[in-house]
Amino acid sequence: MNKKITKKSFLFLFFVLALSFSSVSSKLAGLAWLMVVCAGVMAAWGARGGHRGADTVGSDLALVWLGCAAVALVVKAIPMFYWHDRWEERHAEFRLLMGAVGTYALCRWRSPVSNTQQMGVVWAMGISCALAFCLMLTVGRDAAPTNAIPWAVGMALFGACLLAWSLSPDLTRMNRSGSLAGALLGLGAVLVSESRGAYGLALLWLVLVFVHAKDWAVGVFLRHNGAQRLTRYQIIGLALGAMLCLGLLTQSAVLQRPLQRLQMAVQEIQLSQKSLEAGSNTSVGARLLMWNRSVPFIAESLWLGHGQAARKMAITSWAREANSTEVLSLGHVHNEYLHTLMDHGLWGLASLLFYALGMLWICIRLWHSNLRPQAWAMGGVLFIHSTAELTNVNFAHNYYPTMLSLVIGFVLISACRPLPKTGALN
Repeated sequence: MNKKITKKSFLFLFFVLALSFSSVSSKLAGLAWLMVVCAGVMAAWGARGGHRGADTVGSDLALVWLGCAAVALVVKAIPMFYWHDRWEERHAEFRLLMGAVGTYALCRWRSPVSNTQQMGVVWAMGISCALAFCLMLTVGRDAAPTNAIPWAVGMALFGACLLAWSLSPDLTRMNRSGSLAGALLGLGAVLVSESRGAYGLALLWLVLVFVHAKDWAVGVFLRHNGAQRLTRYQIIGLALGAMLCLGLLTQSAVLQRPLQRLQMAVQEIQLSQKSLEAGSNTSVGARLLMWNRSVPFIAESLWLGHGQAARKMAITSWAREANSTEVLSLGHVHNEYLHTLMDHGLWGLASLLFYALGMLWICIRLWHSNLRPQAWAMGGVLFIHSTAELTNVNFAHNYYPTMLSLVIGFVLISACRPLPKTGALN
């Protein structure tokens, strides 16, 4: 028995280490994902003798996620086979399905994770965000282990999850502070990376700070008995310190880089407003041109799209018409929804939306189950996922679905507690 416990502890430690360095190595991110899949397969294999497994909130919702991933793949396969498209160009759906299988098996046939294990994963995410921040601050976006945009969105997923955990009343002050610090570092990494498509994490921060501002203020300034925790001079000192930190922050790369990127985007939009062709050799201008051209192209074959080959030919044609080297260098339109409609029409879009609908349903069920940190985390993941797809095709990169699968798996596994006997989930 001791050997089994030691072996499991060693494997979990190995998983935590891989997750901790997932921001600096895409291979380690893939290894962490593969360990979840293999652990789930082993759990299911161990239960082949007839062990039914425990009915928990996590297993119930993991089955929902597994169903969504399976249906999304089947729906996607129909236009893929119709156009004889190659799966190797885009196989995010397989990664999400395999991750969902591993997650469901772990929720169903493994004992619930302990608080220590849960916090081990949370701290690993925090370390990963810290390494990501240091990497972006010292080297720059070119140092990302994969394409900088899906990499930044992956860090935003970690940041959203950590931010949700920092709001958990069940954690100790040290663990909440650690989660908050990790979330801040994740936000810093996203901002310094200059990947505008992941800046939605900053909006998520504003929403959660606004929602929880009262509770935070009460915790800082008042004691449990209602008495003031801080003196007048301490409050003044705290305000002055906050103003000083804000002043220093405005001069740092954490704010300077994203502000410069946003200013550049405004200038490129203004140039494209004069003429789409004139602005098509800029990052934003190329997107605007392709989005504009894609609408009539999609309308020509709305149900099944045009297939991957026709989409690439269309983009090349648009680039030559506009004399745009920027568009010519791209293979997709930098919008997941339009890209999917171009390739596979409404069938492809339905496949893509199944993931978002599954996340939304899981978020609602978690909230009604009084699992507020998990609900906030899933809501944050849904927000980041939905907004980031507006300016990039993240499913075209293996790193993003790997990170998405890991974060959703963690949220569901952490929700493994007995189902309520009442109709609380209804």
